[in-house]
Amino acid sequence: MAPLEAAYNESINKSLDVVTDSKWVKMFPQCVADADKSSNFMTRALYVGFSAILSKRGVLGPEFFSKNHITEKLKCMSLCFKNPKALQISQLLKNAGDAIKKGYLKEISLVITENEGDVDAIEVYSFKFHYFKNGGVAAQLSTKVKTDEPSPFEKLTELDYQGTETVRNQLVMMTRSISHICEKVLEPLPNEFDANFRIDYTDEAPLNYRIEGFFDSSTFYTLPNDIQSATLGHLRPGYHASLLDVSSIFIPDTYAAELSLKRHAEKTAEKLGYTADGILYKSFSFDGNASNTTSDANSLASSTTLTPTVVKKNGKKSDHSSSARVAPYSKGRSRK
Repeated sequence: MAPLEAAYNESINKSLDVVTDSKWVKMFPQCVADADKSSNFMTRALYVGFSAILSKRGVLGPEFFSKNHITEKLKCMSLCFKNPKALQISQLLKNAGDAIKKGYLKEISLVITENEGDVDAIEVYSFKFHYFKNGGVAAQLSTKVKTDEPSPFEKLTELDYQGTETVRNQLVMMTRSISHICEKVLEPLPNEFDANFRIDYTDEAPLNYRIEGFFDSSTFYTLPNDIQSATLGHLRPGYHASLLDVSSIFIPDTYAAELSLKRHAEKTAEKLGYTADGILYKSFSFDGNASNTTSDANSLASSTTLTPTVVKKNGKKSDHSSSARVAPYSKGRSRK
């Protein structure tokens, strides 16, 4: 079986909280309310999200992808299991999904640098995760008053689960935002660049825990102090939440980028009959179902960050079979 081929038993699902779209159920659970289906959904969302990024940003060539569907109304390009190297990347993402199921994955990022061994990243796409012990109920909130506007991730930790249909809409809007920022906002990548995946663990992960296929590194990544960023969307299935954002030297201005994304999301939502006012942009306030109190985001994991096989633009991979590559990025990151 391919690493991300659907194999869900929905016969026990008696809930009205279902999505019955024929294309959706080939890849995702009909209902994402319980812990198992929630983590399964997040694994598939990683596959869909990074497939869209790798394709739309031109990190990998068209031979790595095949046509697929998220819903009956939305086509996408996804990593092709018939391509050995695309299959290897898909397996890495599936392995990362196993860490989500255990509550061990804090962040997985696609890090792009001008050259292999550079200290600073020029572009990073990052999925950051939050875990809900009580499922649909938001994280336990702190009564500590904050004077600053909560970050998008802090707002994410306060969102309640609102049903599988809402989660489907969130994923659709996220993939549309990826396409828009890659095709309409970002300046082109240089002709030569290096790209690889990096991961970070939660405090709950055992110190000796490693995701299969990733290599030991004592560092994560750093960003230039003046780099701009934008939120591309969030996902909130039953027991998990994730925020996807991009930081890039090819974003001229955060506000302008998110304004363009917001306008595109509104047009897309109107066309599809979705709601577009729930995206957690940095530049625009959105309260969702959050109260006036805020919750604490996960602290930085103390375990070693890992770097998997490098993905080159020409489709070739660096050979790490004999030794692990040490990533040149400090774990102390600076974000604007």
